[in-house]
Amino acid sequence: MKLTEDRKQIFLTELERHGVVTWAARAASPGSQHGAMKTFRDERDRNPGFADAWDEVQEIARGAVERELHRRAVEGWNEPVFYQGEQVGEVRKYSDRLLELMARGLIPERYRENFKLDASVRHEDSAIDRAVRQLAAQLRGQMRRELDDEERD
Repeated sequence: MKLTEDRKQIFLTELERHGVVTWAARAASPGSQHGAMKTFRDERDRNPGFADAWDEVQEIARGAVERELHRRAVEGWNEPVFYQGEQVGEVRKYSDRLLELMARGLIPERYRENFKLDASVRHEDSAIDRAVRQLAAQLRGQMRRELDDEERD
C-alpha cells in the first residue's frame, strides 16, 4: 500500500489522539494485516519533517496522559454512594498511587525508590589468606631453587 499524504495525516492524527504507534499505523493502513508499521518507521527515518511531526504529536499525547494523571491524583473524581438501591450522595476519590508516580517523576531526588549505599569491607585474616601466603612462599622457594640450578649449569 502506497504511503500517501492522506495516510500520513491519518497516522499523525491517530498518534496525537492516543500516542500508540501500532494503533495509529493500523488506522492509516486499514487493508494491511500488520498495520504497515515498518512503512511509517522508514518514512520517519527518511523524512525529517515527518519525524518532527511524529515527535510533536507524541508530545501532545503525553501531555494528555499527564493531564489525566493530574486530574485523577490531585483533582479527584466523584463516585456515587448508594443506599438501598438509590443514590444518596457522592464521595470524592483520589488516586494515591498516581500521585506517588507523579511525585517520582517530578521530584525524583526525594521520591525515587533507589538509593545510594556507601559501605566499606574490612578484610580479616582467614584460612584462605593463610593458604595463599603459604602457596606463594612455596612457589618463591621453588623458583629460587630452579634459578640456582640454572646458574650452576
